Amino acid sequence: MATIIAADDDPDLRAIVAAVLRRAGHVVTVEEDGAAALARVRADRPDVLIIDNQMPHMTGLEVRNTLRLTPETADLPIVLASGSLRAEELNDPPSPHDYLVPKPFQSRHLLETVEAALATAALRAVRR
Repeated sequence: MATIIAADDDPDLRAIVAAVLRRAGHVVTVEEDGAAALARVRADRPDVLIIDNQMPHMTGLEVRNTLRLTPETADLPIVLASGSLRAEELNDPPSPHDYLVPKPFQSRHLLETVEAALATAALRAVRR
């Protein structure tokens, strides 16, 4: 079981993502904009952040870039969900902790990506 923050400005997508992850046994908190997601990550220290790229106040990419600059969150696995973001944009600067899920996505693909992010983070923790 992991703690996950899911941020999307679409209430239906927030509900779907939360339901999929909760059925898989994760604890999920949802936020509706980038600034709120950033504040929640700083307060709660989740295991994974799933964030839409196109949101009010801060884009998902802006949240990601801000988190990468802070030592406490630099290695947080972040899954960016986007219909328009390209992998090249996500990898500037490159981070092994970033994942991209193109929208629209299937629930299974989202869950597999989250599980891969968690497994990679756990492996890195063991190697330290």
